[in-house]
Amino acid sequence: MTAISQLQMIYSPEEDRVLLRLNTDAADEFRFWLTRRYCQMLIQALNAHRDVDPHISTQTTPDAKQAVQSFKQEAASAKGDFEQAFKQSANFPLGDTPQLAFKLTYSVDQGKLKLSLQPKEGQGINLTLDQSLNFNVTKLLKSASDQAGWLLDWGSYQSQPIEDRVIN
Repeated sequence: MTAISQLQMIYSPEEDRVLLRLNTDAADEFRFWLTRRYCQMLIQALNAHRDVDPHISTQTTPDAKQAVQSFKQEAASAKGDFEQAFKQSANFPLGDTPQLAFKLTYSVDQGKLKLSLQPKEGQGINLTLDQSLNFNVTKLLKSASDQAGWLLDWGSYQSQPIEDRVIN
């Protein structure tokens, strides 16, 4: 897949789900419904990626780790454009109806988080996130889940060696 140009996550009360919309620089738009359960799995993957960031993992105290993480979050937010309206595409490779995300596979390779979002049946998408994009995706997900009133566990993930992980 080509590079991500825009990403949006909004909560839909009617669906009780988060709508993930993603545009690429090739003008393709992908849409997925994310359930509360799936959002929790995504948080696990995002946390696992941040946990292996050498700037954070080499800190000796929890306070130092949190300080570095907060600094990186602020730097990522400053680079992100959260005010620009989402530009709808006319090209929907998976269809214009959002797919229900069911399976999540992730791994970290050379400091990048590789995500595969898949419906129960059919084609999904593969994404690659650097640390900065990870922080911005986390910010969008946190905002959408707060709108939903979901009490998600943002910090309980325990660091473990990362290989390919599949979560259903």
